[in-house]
Amino acid sequence: MKNYLILFFCSVFFILNSCSDNENNIEHKTPIATQPIGKGNLSGSYVSQQNTVITNTTQWNAFLNTLDSVNNISGGFTETNIDFNQFMVIAVFDEVFPNGGHSIDIITVDENPQSIVVDLEKLLTGNATSVVTQPYHIVKISKSTKPILFQ
Repeated sequence: MKNYLILFFCSVFFILNSCSDNENNIEHKTPIATQPIGKGNLSGSYVSQQNTVITNTTQWNAFLNTLDSVNNISGGFTETNIDFNQFMVIAVFDEVFPNGGHSIDIITVDENPQSIVVDLEKLLTGNATSVVTQPYHIVKISKSTKPILFQ
């Protein structure tokens, strides 16, 4: 009987200890505020499917020139004059679709001790129009030196 009690108490100890370890291993994340710059669909001029982080004015101007090469896409942005000492830009472009009604959406941006994680979803899945389109979403966040991971 004594052996059974020792075994029981050891089991309870290991269970409780493993539960507290799991709680300590849960990754702590902090939501990062995003400020919208632009969201919609490119039509007539497309870029490669990509997830991009822009951290300086030179990259930003080259990016805007590429976007505006056929249509004035940046004319619909909430802002184009970004202070890269304080902010960086996250831009995501989905694939080109043969029809409209698609979206690519930055749902959340969270910071954890090792990185910044950008959660992407496709909230709209298409077949709304017969126009060839490419969904995009562009936001700015506070500047960070941590790597950006897209999910």
